[in-house]
Amino acid sequence: MLMKNNLISNKVFLGRVSSVIAITLMALSPIVIKLSEMEIFRLIFWRLLVASFFYLNLYIFSRRKFSFKEIRISLVGGLVFGFQLILFFSSIRETSVLNAMVIGSLQPIIFLFIATRFFNERPSRSIYYWSFLSLAGTALTIQTGREEGVTSLSGDVLAFFGMLLFCLYFVISKKARTEIDSVPYQLWLTIFALLPVAIAALSFGEGLSPPTGEEWLPVLIISLIPGTGHLLQNFAHGHVSLVLMGLINLLAVAIVPLYAWWLLEEKPGLVQLIGIGIVIGTLAMVVSRPTRQLTGIG
Repeated sequence: MLMKNNLISNKVFLGRVSSVIAITLMALSPIVIKLSEMEIFRLIFWRLLVASFFYLNLYIFSRRKFSFKEIRISLVGGLVFGFQLILFFSSIRETSVLNAMVIGSLQPIIFLFIATRFFNERPSRSIYYWSFLSLAGTALTIQTGREEGVTSLSGDVLAFFGMLLFCLYFVISKKARTEIDSVPYQLWLTIFALLPVAIAALSFGEGLSPPTGEEWLPVLIISLIPGTGHLLQNFAHGHVSLVLMGLINLLAVAIVPLYAWWLLEEKPGLVQLIGIGIVIGTLAMVVSRPTRQLTGIG
């Protein structure tokens, strides 16, 4: 019994670490996209297509048997993921990235509601305290990183519905991971996500022509680095509570400004650095605490 509990605890800890690494890798996407001169939906289409070949190689290497069950379970998650990408990137065309980040930071609140109502998760009081502290750090990070830019109600509405779709994608993915492994799920959902993104690229007149020359570099970077992050995140879904996954997502708000400092030379202010420190420190405490202390479940 003790050995079984230790094995479960090790898997949970591995899931938490995978989730943290996943967010760290995925946070690179907006910076690379900002540096790229490709049309946004055309870039995302080719990022998904290249990532699909990456996941296919992992699928073949793992010597898995072809399964229609895996395709069926991945269908809805893939379509929702694709539409979520469309809403998010459409929103930042209409409103500032700041507004989109503020709206996106509401995710942990949504996950707290969903997890307790539909997944029978019973977070301890401490997770609420850590959530509040992490949200406070997020507010400092975002508010002091305010940028000049066009904002609009329509853009904010798109960002809000994009946030809801991301929450739905998380819920669907967590349920899917109770039935299939992360590699086949990531492969098929990425393939299905190509459909709505392709429609968006054609609708906005961007086309689907292959990248040329230097355009390949951002495509490959986003496909392999954040693409690995998405795979790790879906692995974590099999071992980490929905509440904790949602909280760890706030790490992106702290990591994106650090990437911008490194790659775009956009130096954060002192208060913003304090906010980043609060978010990272809080999440480090949460990730390292025993499972029982966070969930109330042994």
